[in-house]
Amino acid sequence: MPFVKKFLLIFSFLLIQFLAVAQVKNEGIPSIRNYTHKDYKAASQNWAIVQDHRGVLYFGNNAGILEFDGNLWNTISLDNRTNVRSLAIDNKGRIYVGGQDDFGYLEPDAQGQLVFKSLKGKIEKQYQNFDDVWKIYTTSDGVYFCTVSGIYFLQDNQVKVYKVPAQKSEMAFFVQDKLYVPVMGKGIYELKQEKMVLIPNSSAFGQSVITAMLPAAENKVLLVTEQEGLFTYDGYTHFEPWATGVKSFLAKAKAGTAIALAEGYAIGTSQDGLLLIDNKGQPLQHLNRDKGLQNNTVRSIYQDNAGNLWLGLNNGIDYVEINSPFTLFNIKNGLPGTAYTSLMDKDRLYLGTSDGLYYRKWSNRQNPLETTGFRQIENSQGQVYNLQKIAGHLLLSHHNGAYELVDDRAVKLSDHRGAWLFMPLKDYPGYLVCGTYSGLYLYKLVGGQVQFQWKIAGFNESSRVMEEDEAGNLWVAHGYKGVYKLKLEPDLKKVQRVDFYNEKNGFPSNLFINTFKIGGKLVFTGERGVFKFNEGSERFEQHEELGKLFDENVHVRKLVEDQNGNIWFSAGEEMGILKKQPNGSYEVEKNTFSKMSGKLVGGFEHIAYYDRANVLFGTDEGFVHYHPSFLQTKNVDHKFYTLIRKIEARADGKDTLVFAGAFSASGYLSVQQPEERIPELPYRFNSLKFTYGAISYSDIDGMAYQVFLEGHDKNWSSWSPVLQKEYTNLGEGDYTFHVRARDIYNNESAEASFRFEVAPPWYRSLGAYAVYVFLGIVLLFLLKKRVDRQIYKTKLKLEKEQQKALLLQEAQHMEEVLKAEKEIIRLNNEKLENELNMKNKELASSALHVIHSLDTVEKVRNQLQLVIENVNDRESQHHLRKVLRSVEDEIKVENNWDQFELHFNQIHEDFLKRLRVDYPELTHRDIKLCAYLRMSLSSKEIASLLNLSIRGVETSRYRIRKKMNLEQEVNLTEFILKY
Repeated sequence: MPFVKKFLLIFSFLLIQFLAVAQVKNEGIPSIRNYTHKDYKAASQNWAIVQDHRGVLYFGNNAGILEFDGNLWNTISLDNRTNVRSLAIDNKGRIYVGGQDDFGYLEPDAQGQLVFKSLKGKIEKQYQNFDDVWKIYTTSDGVYFCTVSGIYFLQDNQVKVYKVPAQKSEMAFFVQDKLYVPVMGKGIYELKQEKMVLIPNSSAFGQSVITAMLPAAENKVLLVTEQEGLFTYDGYTHFEPWATGVKSFLAKAKAGTAIALAEGYAIGTSQDGLLLIDNKGQPLQHLNRDKGLQNNTVRSIYQDNAGNLWLGLNNGIDYVEINSPFTLFNIKNGLPGTAYTSLMDKDRLYLGTSDGLYYRKWSNRQNPLETTGFRQIENSQGQVYNLQKIAGHLLLSHHNGAYELVDDRAVKLSDHRGAWLFMPLKDYPGYLVCGTYSGLYLYKLVGGQVQFQWKIAGFNESSRVMEEDEAGNLWVAHGYKGVYKLKLEPDLKKVQRVDFYNEKNGFPSNLFINTFKIGGKLVFTGERGVFKFNEGSERFEQHEELGKLFDENVHVRKLVEDQNGNIWFSAGEEMGILKKQPNGSYEVEKNTFSKMSGKLVGGFEHIAYYDRANVLFGTDEGFVHYHPSFLQTKNVDHKFYTLIRKIEARADGKDTLVFAGAFSASGYLSVQQPEERIPELPYRFNSLKFTYGAISYSDIDGMAYQVFLEGHDKNWSSWSPVLQKEYTNLGEGDYTFHVRARDIYNNESAEASFRFEVAPPWYRSLGAYAVYVFLGIVLLFLLKKRVDRQIYKTKLKLEKEQQKALLLQEAQHMEEVLKAEKEIIRLNNEKLENELNMKNKELASSALHVIHSLDTVEKVRNQLQLVIENVNDRESQHHLRKVLRSVEDEIKVENNWDQFELHFNQIHEDFLKRLRVDYPELTHRDIKLCAYLRMSLSSKEIASLLNLSIRGVETSRYRIRKKMNLEQEVNLTEFILKY
């Protein structure tokens, strides 16, 4: 038995893997991106699509060839400005173009601009008039250009023409190295040995419009007709119907084009969009205008190197991500609203949104042509929070209350509003606790029915997040308060005990606290970090195992454990899975889910794992279905290129194109810059703008870029989503611009580079240096002549200088004599000055002596007067009066002053005379005061000489200043001394 179980397990696994490879994902709708003619700025209709080896796409449009790299569109016109019906690319990367009455190929010009090169000149003149080239096929022998009037074959640079066996044929097809030409009314012809040969039994298709012939299994050919369905051809004579299950659909939809896929076929119709079928002809996916296409007429289909489809429509271009494990259930499936909950029950899928609860039949292999849309459960309108299957009952938690689904109708279980979720109590079989907006309500399973019992008293908080621990305690997490631990009474009527925990108990804050059950044990998350509860310390501690798997600062929003022990998570803006390893550890996988970054409903993250083929995520725009075992044609680690798309130089206020994005090697497109295509830019073009982009289409919005200008920058720049980089005022020299991209899966692209040279300015160019050398030689010649002349002049000058030297010696001798005389004069002056000072001192001393003498004489006179008055003898009085008159004659100092002034003027160069002339307003006493100041007498000495008080001297000085009109800041004494 163990062997049988093991075998069945392995077989089931291999079967799932096989199915994943063998099918296009048909659950939901793949992501579709619409490009309108306003986006690409050309005509509406698009007839052909190809992709070069760099990843750049080209579309045959009524306005020419559209070039698209995921970021920028460019239009390339044909010489005759006609529409482009067909495109093809050979193994060397050359792109061939078929227009109206012309065909050729694209080739980069000297600037890297793709231009159309016509091959019409190689056709004989008699065959040069033809209509549209509807198909182009590149082979190892040459290239077929197919028109309705003939087949033009390019080989060895020559064009041969094969006429069709009628005036006009249908479109030709090249399959399994054979060229087939359907002809209306006759059948299908094959080109054999340069002749058209009718295939036996093909006349049955004489009235059918064959829109495609494609390779099929067992070396057969698949014929796609417009309305008769699909047929296979064995390569000889036998035709038979195939995939009859889609015949009626194609009859109405009208197949217009088709391509072969690795896992089946893609058929574009003119009436009902795109149909994808597998290799057995079973429908896998049907997309039309109602499901996201811009319109229902598909003109062309192309599968790119990432395995996704490009559709050229009658009006626009659509990108369909069929090579992705992610698809959508949203309004285009008939499912409106924001996604909150899901449940897969047997053959049904229930999806709960903000608009209500919806359902549809479910199968991973459902025929998309028979699928009915989602239907709403009756009485479920409004906000749905949860749908759970408990003991066979489908219980709905709704904004309006608690419901049970009975016969596709929501039946309300009680009158209370606002139900979040139901939880069975493990110690009370048959009892359910319902968390609501305002506490807990109890329900019981009675006789196969769910019956409301009562509100559990003692707790009234909102109970949206709730888990039960091993001891039977209920843990209720509140978004901005904390977490409650509830112990119920044995009769379940009230809460026996409430313990409340928040940041005081180990959480980083009171915000965003959640609880989840992982491995049968409770795990808590907060604003950051993952925690577990320590019963002994009554505190929350970091969870050693899970905590180290997340950034310590990230908010873990959701943890969901699947049946295999893997943990699905939402943390910050990211989501992913912790894959459980055989040793019990976890491996973090996030890259696969980079598309889901920031898309889950904040605070109500819904992640539901059902099996290896079905996982659902809730987003604001609906549900995302993830197929874990879906094997992409190329996984997320695929190689991609970053290309430099344009380089412009800025000079004189204008932009000049330097490079247009396409390297050429021997006339073919190249990823690398050829050595011979390294431009030398004039110095005025030293300000450059680089435009670049990663060639990726599904995740282009998440790209980030690094740039590095070798020769200018020291290091790579930081990652940025910006698609341009400018450099200004580059010096002359060699430079290489490097750029690389990183996608949302953290894969880095191949690096793109562009080497260029900036020439020096004209005054530092080689020509300028040659002129400089020539001018230097001329200058040296002229300089030599000047030097010779200068030498001659120098000789003459030396002779003159010798004469001058002799004269100078004589002059120096005379100067020394003069210096000696000056020294004698100086010494004489010093002697005179000293004598002057001595005489000043003598005058001052004499003046003071006179003053003292006069004082003494004055005292004697006074005493004589007293004696005369007291003497009675007349004779004695007479003699005494004679003596008194003699004394009074001595007191008269005027004669003394005249003598003083005479000596003073002799010493001081007529000072007093000059003073009287320059300042006639000065009084006799003022003149005396000035003379005493000139002699540097103090105020006290001057007061004695003038018989004044010191204050009187100051008053006299003030009057003299006014009479002399001296400024306030001028010192009178200094002025007198210098006068």
